[in-house]
Amino acid sequence: MFKTEAHMHTYPVSSCSKLSPREQVRLFKEAGYDTVFVSDHFSPHHFKKLGENLTFAEKVDKLCDAYLEAKEEGDKIGLTVLFSVELSFHKNHYLLYGATREFLKLREDIFDITIEELYAHFKAHNITIIQAHPHRMKNEDSSPNPHYVDGFELNFCIRKENNNEMTLKLAKEYNMPLTVGSDCHRPEDVGVSATLSEEKITSVEQYIKLVFERKLFFSVGTNF
Repeated sequence: MFKTEAHMHTYPVSSCSKLSPREQVRLFKEAGYDTVFVSDHFSPHHFKKLGENLTFAEKVDKLCDAYLEAKEEGDKIGLTVLFSVELSFHKNHYLLYGATREFLKLREDIFDITIEELYAHFKAHNITIIQAHPHRMKNEDSSPNPHYVDGFELNFCIRKENNNEMTLKLAKEYNMPLTVGSDCHRPEDVGVSATLSEEKITSVEQYIKLVFERKLFFSVGTNF
């Protein structure tokens, strides 16, 4: 079986991370992974920390360039590195698969529109949206909405209460596909969970196809 990490963050774009793009890639390679997604934060909070003197487009460039740095290291050491982002929107968090640099620059008002507009925008550009750790937040304003996402993530961040049993129940109720991610920010996060597949995942399109075909398996090193 091949091992994939579908949700991890790198410093400095994700200011909460302790690991650079190259450090993250090397750690996952050492842990026996075949593929990783760089899912840095696409949010007002993290964009603000990149500097007030930068334009929205320049901040998107920094986010995309962090992925390219990770990919360069992955190519060097034999690890496939793919691109996604974690959008923070109205107190919820979404993993976007299929996004590009050009797509992320299309709307500078992306953080301020309605969820209905957001979902329509994604679908118009063939973006898959998976709600990240949908039951982590206890605020009633941040509850998951199955009508505006394509699936839910089981999240195994070891510093958070993810309430994955609630996510499993909701996914079953609405027949939604599930993904798994460690939400890796630190060295101790590497290896707490993995997506397992019979074929090596080498593209975003292949990964999403396997998600919707329910052909992925999950391995976790912590109870949920």
